[in-house]
Amino acid sequence: MSLHSYSSPMTELGSDAAGPGPGSSVYANLAQKKHQHQHHHQQHHEHHDPLRAEKVFLSGALSGAISRTATAPVDRLKMLLQTHDDAKGLSLRQGWQKMLAEGSIKSFFKGNGANVVKIAPETALKLTLNDAIRSFLAQDPDHVRVRERMASGGIAGAIAQGLLYPLDTIRTRLAVSKPGTYAGILHAAYRIRRDEGVLAFYRGMMPSMIGILPFAGVDIALFEVFKDQLYERYDGPPPHMGIVVAGMLSSSVAQVVSYPLALVRTRLQAQASHQRAPDGSLVLGELKYRGMMDVFRKTLQHEGVRGLYKGLLPNLLKLAPAAGIGWFVFEETKLALGVDPRS
Repeated sequence: MSLHSYSSPMTELGSDAAGPGPGSSVYANLAQKKHQHQHHHQQHHEHHDPLRAEKVFLSGALSGAISRTATAPVDRLKMLLQTHDDAKGLSLRQGWQKMLAEGSIKSFFKGNGANVVKIAPETALKLTLNDAIRSFLAQDPDHVRVRERMASGGIAGAIAQGLLYPLDTIRTRLAVSKPGTYAGILHAAYRIRRDEGVLAFYRGMMPSMIGILPFAGVDIALFEVFKDQLYERYDGPPPHMGIVVAGMLSSSVAQVVSYPLALVRTRLQAQASHQRAPDGSLVLGELKYRGMMDVFRKTLQHEGVRGLYKGLLPNLLKLAPAAGIGWFVFEETKLALGVDPRS
């Protein structure tokens, strides 16, 4: 199925329906009913496609991997700004200079391997669960309400992130650590487990889970509303840029709403409870933060309210295009696999 299959009723009937005459309105009404019946039949078929979940899962995985790799350098810059806790802060220029000083183009993609390993299945799982939960919650599958979209998106996002949270901790450590600290994903996982214990993988999980509920709920609900409006405005498939802009806007609004909790999560993830002494021995280091509320208290005390939004600008610069690319890839992949883009 292609996007061009959404033809207008007048086109389906041909020139006779469009021409003047006493029966033209009758033909137009018949054409509209035919179009509605075909669309309802298509939606019925889509929701009973035995491979629908697999198609949505694959579309989500490609969406996450492609979008995050394209914006990986800005993602690392955001983390450097978030974890730099001096009151003065780290400027965008200083952040770029720090990455350049590390000596190679690989510095800009540090931690991206773990990011893709985490984000591809997380995005796939989130969008697949959202598709299923939305169908379950919706009283009318053809007219899903905004609150039903927000609820399904938030629940799906929380489940997906909770299951894959340790990978997010590893990604953060790889991104903010000094060169040579970790040799890769498996080495980082081994070191964290050996030096700090299993619970270290789940630092910052509470603010993360609280934050993902409004973020995923607002992001998915807004995008679906914007997409529906675009299809109505163009009476069929909208321009590709329309989908990209819809994704950028929905994710940007969601990010502003939930950003302080994301910063708290990142700071908790970045701190290590054990450090290596100059002689190579393992020593117990004092944790800077004892929990979510401690991060809020110390950040407000030493950095003010602005401290809770450190890194927001580069994050929006990264997130907006990443979200636009991601939603576009998701919609186009679904289309290529035969999933109704309006379902």
